[in-house]
Amino acid sequence: MSGLANRPNLVDVRAEHWKPPVYRPAGGVWPALRARLLRFMDLQAGTIWRDLAAELPKVAGTVVDVGCGVQPYRPLFSAGVRYIGIDYADTRDTFRVEAPDTIYYTGDRWPLEDATADFVLCTETLEHVATPEVFLAEMFRVLKPGGRALLTVPFAARWHFIPYDYWRPTPSGLDNALRRAGFGEVRVYGRGNTFTIACYKGMAFCYSLLSPREGTGRASAWVSRCLGVAGIPAMMALAVGANASLPWPGSVDFLGFTVSVEKPR
Repeated sequence: MSGLANRPNLVDVRAEHWKPPVYRPAGGVWPALRARLLRFMDLQAGTIWRDLAAELPKVAGTVVDVGCGVQPYRPLFSAGVRYIGIDYADTRDTFRVEAPDTIYYTGDRWPLEDATADFVLCTETLEHVATPEVFLAEMFRVLKPGGRALLTVPFAARWHFIPYDYWRPTPSGLDNALRRAGFGEVRVYGRGNTFTIACYKGMAFCYSLLSPREGTGRASAWVSRCLGVAGIPAMMALAVGANASLPWPGSVDFLGFTVSVEKPR
């Protein structure tokens, strides 16, 4: 048998066989070193941190971090901001992450009054929202006139947190969705470039060898892990090359996007 009928229906896939480590605010020397190493090896997380570290310390007023997870970027804000972390209630079960001072909510409406926030942060969340137009309308509602939002979304990232990963927006798609929600001053910045992505995909292949799919036979799993261990030097070399390439401009292929928007006055 050949053709489509011989290939798996991906709608039936309900989970992934490997998940990256969760990033948490690092306190102490060793946790901070571990977090730095993880950001070096995880190019998506590393490039997001790089962009946010340049922007968040300048933010003032009331901050809403939506889809905040374990609040990994909270330490980048200055001590003077009023920080509010919110997340969907099912996150604790779906993604296995939570923070003690997060406001959890159900339904589409955020648990905040109109014009609450001077700044909204939304990192790697929009791809998990099945109705982004409703989500963006809430972001617009919660922001004060003249307020700013900073979002990050993946582009060349693997399908993750299956089945709760719905879409990969392009710059034109982001611009269209955000302007339809009422935002202005839409700026979309690429993270990485074609060389970065080539390294990223090579590293992902090595990770997959180290973590064979569930149901793989014992002999096949052993061979896969041995090949993965043998590929660790190559994976480290790819990580070095990828991180060195980040200042190079991209063209049409990116790890993801960092998006800045404003609510008109």
